[in-house]
Amino acid sequence: MAYVPSFTITPALLAQVEQVAALRERIQNAVVDLAWIPALQKDTRTRNVHASTAIEGNPLTLEQVRALEEGRELSTPGARPKREVINYFAGLRYVERHAGKRRPAIRIFSNCTEFWPAR
Repeated sequence: MAYVPSFTITPALLAQVEQVAALRERIQNAVVDLAWIPALQKDTRTRNVHASTAIEGNPLTLEQVRALEEGRELSTPGARPKREVINYFAGLRYVERHAGKRRPAIRIFSNCTEFWPAR
C-alpha cells in the first residue's frame, strides 16, 4: 500500500521546501571561526578533570588543577594527587586525538612512559 499524503503538493509548497533545503545546506557548509572556542574547551577540560578526580577524593582545588594543566609546579599536596590529575589530562588528550577515527583507539600501554615519565 502506497503512502497517500493528506496534503497536496503545490508549486508554492515545493518552492518553500526548496528554500528550506538551500538554507539548510548554507548552514551546514558555513565555517564558524570563533576564537574563544579553544579557551572554552580548555576550561571545560580543566573543570572535568577537577570534578572527576575530586569525586575520587583528590584534594586539589580547581586552581591547582588549572596550574598543573598549564605546566606550573605546585608546592603543596603530595605527588600522588598531582600524578592523578596529570594522568587524567593525558588520558583526555589521548581520547581527543583518537576521537575522529573510525575504529576505537584501544591499545595496551606497554610503554608506560607516555603517562609516567621517568623520574
